[in-house]
Amino acid sequence: MTQDSLPEFVRLTGVILILDVVESVRLMEVDESGYIQRWQRFVREIREEVLPEFSGRIHKSTGDGLLIEFRTPAQAVQAAFGLLRTCAAINAELRQDDHMRLRIAAHVAQFVVDEYDIYGCGINLAHRLLQLATPGEVCISATFRSLLDENTPARVVDCGMHQLRHVREPVRVYKVQPAGSDAGPGGPLLQAGATSAPAACVAA
Repeated sequence: MTQDSLPEFVRLTGVILILDVVESVRLMEVDESGYIQRWQRFVREIREEVLPEFSGRIHKSTGDGLLIEFRTPAQAVQAAFGLLRTCAAINAELRQDDHMRLRIAAHVAQFVVDEYDIYGCGINLAHRLLQLATPGEVCISATFRSLLDENTPARVVDCGMHQLRHVREPVRVYKVQPAGSDAGPGGPLLQAGATSAPAACVAA
């Protein structure tokens, strides 16, 4: 097949949320069947109870991670909190060593979708943001932050500029938490739309 005969890409723009399970390899090594059952339960419950409420669509599942598309940043943020709550409810029935600990990142990106996968520099950037999140955290890009509805019940903390691996230009990173959350070690949390002095984000 020649280059000229290849199909032309159709680029879409959407809100992309990526999550993964921290130490999933360890969890599977300790109890493969148990981990798979917990993961399948998590995916089933969020598909039935969380994603429909916020118009989320799963594009990809890797067995320890998900890539989900949303229509708006506000929907993605609220869904992210729902994902964490669902995971916490499952963990409440388990020994602490068996807990699934999620980390989440979100970005507004252009991408290409085919029958096999979802592609694009924006998808890669979202994966790099995920590396900055610690268990239970949601990291977002500056683009995502700028489009977040001011009425979203969330608090945002500015983590400053970060040079992400294989990303040419430094990017500004934020963390987002439910509005009722206490301020964490990164500094005071603010209502969406406010600004703060940059706080440190540490690569996980």
